[in-house]
Amino acid sequence: MEDWKGLIDQAMQKETADLIAAHATYGQAVRVALSEAQMLLGDLEAAQIIEAIYGALVAYSQQVMLRMKAEDPEVGGVDHAFRAGQAYGVSCVLNHLIDQLTDVVGATALGALDDFSDTLHDEIIMQSRAAGLTVELLDAKGDILYE
Repeated sequence: MEDWKGLIDQAMQKETADLIAAHATYGQAVRVALSEAQMLLGDLEAAQIIEAIYGALVAYSQQVMLRMKAEDPEVGGVDHAFRAGQAYGVSCVLNHLIDQLTDVVGATALGALDDFSDTLHDEIIMQSRAAGLTVELLDAKGDILYE
């Protein structure tokens, strides 16, 4: 199995000369790291660590959304766009990376957290659209939203 750390080092070296190759190498590092994490899910202690990190990311994403509500920025303004983008970024990490992991032994609540994070992502998409973000938005499963 390839080493994701080595792939990240390779990608960093490629960044100045070939952005496309660096991008592809980072993608390969993602796949290798997720594959390693998936293998670790068979170990209860490692699975609980992954579950705890997932929980921390869900809570952080919610914290950002609540901060945005508390700040009550003008919808479509710079502050609103920043907070919506911040929440969207965290949600994408959850939904496009960590959700690829499957707890085959059923030792964690990853399935329930996945369902919750999908709902949260839908709320964040609404805020991102309201903010007028011009980048392509992805749904909870990583598919481009064309609306």
